[in-house]
Amino acid sequence: MDGAALAPAKQVGYWRFLIAAVLLGGGGSLVAISAFGQGTYVVGPLVVNLKMRPDTTGVTELAVNPLPGLLNSGVTEAPTHQGFLAFRATVTGIVGDPSLPAVIRALKDPTSLATTIRDQGKDATKKFLLKVSLLTLAGGASGGFAIALIGFKTRRVFQGLIAGAVLVGVLGLIAWQTYDMDEFKKVQFHPAAQALAGD
Repeated sequence: MDGAALAPAKQVGYWRFLIAAVLLGGGGSLVAISAFGQGTYVVGPLVVNLKMRPDTTGVTELAVNPLPGLLNSGVTEAPTHQGFLAFRATVTGIVGDPSLPAVIRALKDPTSLATTIRDQGKDATKKFLLKVSLLTLAGGASGGFAIALIGFKTRRVFQGLIAGAVLVGVLGLIAWQTYDMDEFKKVQFHPAAQALAGD
């Protein structure tokens, strides 16, 4: 084989490290979201723990923890979207009296809870997505940093950061574009000993 047809060793090394930075950046972002991608917020009359994690199927889990003065508790899940992200919303507390009509309506069934979170949780959702975005960037940069240590190329940090942001951004866009709340009409809460947040 003609030696002139082979790529220079320096160029091969560049692409090798670039691919490694991209892979570790994307993996770092997913690990960061899996480990820390949750937060607890007030949503109307409810205190809700929101969580996002990588998963092989696009499901949303809804849960209501057993709470004093609250008769209904349970957990359910529905195949709400496509992609490789799963979401979980767990009611961990009540603001005020559990017997208030607003609380009763919100927890009547999965559709009611999902609707309450969508309509009254806009601020909570923004805060949660901001947290996920920061985790995505930090995880991606960490993955790139691991490669940057080899050869001390700081651009690997930015390559990893960008790779993580693009990966999570694409997965989030797919979930948002395909999300179907009508799937909650097909399921009901079923009893659980304790629907702990983060399970």
